[in-house]
Amino acid sequence: MKKIYLLIPIVGFMISCSGEKKQTDKSTEALQDQIEGIEESTQKLDGSIMSLEKEMEKSQSEVDSLLNNL
Repeated sequence: MKKIYLLIPIVGFMISCSGEKKQTDKSTEALQDQIEGIEESTQKLDGSIMSLEKEMEKSQSEVDSLLNNL
């Protein structure tokens, strides 16, 4: 009888943990939209970084040319 009392919680725990994880189509679509948004933002940031680096190089060359004239 004691074994049954021990077995019932163990079986209940096993059943509760054995369920499948199912993603709905809505959550998959929402996740895909978030991924696309992140990729788009990353591309915009990369473009901004490249343009800032070009401006920085241009400014540095202007400073260098001014210092060479002294």
